[in-house]
Amino acid sequence: MSALSHAAAARGAALRSWVVPLAWGAGLVSIGMGAAAVTADGSTGPSTGLGVALSAAGLAWLVWGAAALAAGRLPIPRAAAASTLVTVIGVAALLVTTGGRASVLAAAVAVVMLLVVAIMVIADRRRQPGSASAIRTVPLLLAATVVAVVATPALGAVQDAALLRSDGTVIVVDPHAGH
Repeated sequence: MSALSHAAAARGAALRSWVVPLAWGAGLVSIGMGAAAVTADGSTGPSTGLGVALSAAGLAWLVWGAAALAAGRLPIPRAAAASTLVTVIGVAALLVTTGGRASVLAAAVAVVMLLVVAIMVIADRRRQPGSASAIRTVPLLLAATVVAVVATPALGAVQDAALLRSDGTVIVVDPHAGH
């Protein structure tokens, strides 16, 4: 393998190392938003249905990321790229149907992560077929750290939006109630 093709393979492995944590982060935020839509007070039929669908899409992203990590390559790249757009549409539809009971911050984080996943999957797909190499550990850990720093507040915002009362206050949950 020439030095140039070795460098291209290393860049491809580093790129794939970022895709997996981004897909997992988007999946977790999607599951959180979907679960909040299903369990929220006054949840309507459309928002419940979208919540279930978004939770299923989030679970699919977790499975896809695990499959990519196990295989050392990005599986079904065309379907993955198309699925990002379907999930983004689901997030947007959930924002519309919940009547202000969904977190805009969480939706923005999920959409940005999904769009970056789509761009990276398309970029990896355009690489030469012979340039595949294993996902690298250090970029994977760095990406997981960055995604955790971004996704954790988004998940907190999901909970805040789900607990929001109609008067704009948030329900206080006392962990010691009943003791």
